[in-house]
Amino acid sequence: MINGFLLHYRLRLLFFASALLTGVMGWPALSVWPEWAAFLLLVLAGINTLRHKRVFMTMLLVLGLSNLLLLALEKLVNLPAAMSNGIGLVVFYLAMVISLFHRVIHERPVTGELIYGLLALYLQLAMAFAIAYHVVNRFVADAFWSAHGPLQLHDFVYYSLVTLTTVGYGDIHALAPAARLLAGAEAVAGVMFIAIAVARSLMLMSDRGEEV
Repeated sequence: MINGFLLHYRLRLLFFASALLTGVMGWPALSVWPEWAAFLLLVLAGINTLRHKRVFMTMLLVLGLSNLLLLALEKLVNLPAAMSNGIGLVVFYLAMVISLFHRVIHERPVTGELIYGLLALYLQLAMAFAIAYHVVNRFVADAFWSAHGPLQLHDFVYYSLVTLTTVGYGDIHALAPAARLLAGAEAVAGVMFIAIAVARSLMLMSDRGEEV
């Protein structure tokens, strides 16, 4: 019974896990334990979503557990910069985006549950770019300008969301070439995502119309 529930609502559960982690990582000065718990929930939701795709599931499991270990170790010991700069999280989120994109695009039939998958994919895109901005900011001096002073990860979560939605409030600017390239790529990805989401939603409406 529980297994049937997890399988039937896999994309819905993934969306809620993605929304929870986005909120946790976007909240300033939060302790590591809520972040660790939310990330663990996302890993479990991702594995549940991709349980029939063994390659993707194994990849997410390995990357997810590795990053959970790093998140815990960062608070206990001083890790080398190569391990603690967030590159591992970038790889994890890229793997999540690729595998989830593959799952959503090939989902048949097109159902209401698929909408939750699209929303989860949207949030994963935002988080992937947020971590990438954070990495660039740590390696490149003056990569970003902010009206609020030095930028932290929660600032980049906010910046990523407003860039992906092409709002761009202007309180944070990408200055370095790598940062500007990332911001431009995210804006394009946001527009392309909307086109895909609309197409899949119209397909859902068409299928329901044919059933009637």
